[in-house]
Amino acid sequence: MIVQRLLSAKSEAQSRAALLSSWLVVFVQFTLFLLIGVLLFVYYQDHGLAAPRPLDRIYPKFVWEQLPVGVAGLVMAAILAAAMANLSAALNALASTTVIDFARLFGVTIAGSDVQMRRARWATVAWGGVLVGIGLVAGHWGSVLESGLSIASVTLGLLLGVFLLGVLTRRVGQTSAIAGVIVGLAAILYVTRFTHIAFTWWVLIGSVSTFTAGYLTSLFLRRNA
Repeated sequence: MIVQRLLSAKSEAQSRAALLSSWLVVFVQFTLFLLIGVLLFVYYQDHGLAAPRPLDRIYPKFVWEQLPVGVAGLVMAAILAAAMANLSAALNALASTTVIDFARLFGVTIAGSDVQMRRARWATVAWGGVLVGIGLVAGHWGSVLESGLSIASVTLGLLLGVFLLGVLTRRVGQTSAIAGVIVGLAAILYVTRFTHIAFTWWVLIGSVSTFTAGYLTSLFLRRNA
């Protein structure tokens, strides 16, 4: 999804600038999130109110009950608009990846633009059904925020490990990187299933495991060669 957005830039320099400057926007965004959370905590404590259950309802409920009618409507509309924008971008990325990348793995020929568009539409419908199913199941996972960050932590650690292998080393090839990802995934799955380590540590564990395994594999392969 991020790559597709970067490809919409007019040049590589603009794409690079957008990627590097996004950290500032994300920093401000998460600072705002944390500030709102602290303010809501203080508000409920000072007024002796019990937080709604589940806790994911605390912000929209406060907006709907405490803000003026017009402002509350605008905030709720902004929440829905942000959700729809992220969902449409994710569906577009999943559909294009399915039609372009995975189709080649199964020997599907790249057809004309009309056929590609038709395939992309069906892929969008299919992935929409998958996401609806995940949404129904995720309702029993507890906090939506923790669930989302936990799932992201599993994959982000592997991606960071492969990125560090490509940036910090010169000897690591495709085979070594794949071996590193396999070991990193095994380590993360073990941590998630058989330990009580918080998900905030999963990215560090996954990236270190992936980098270490990939680098050691490259040394072994080079010694055999």
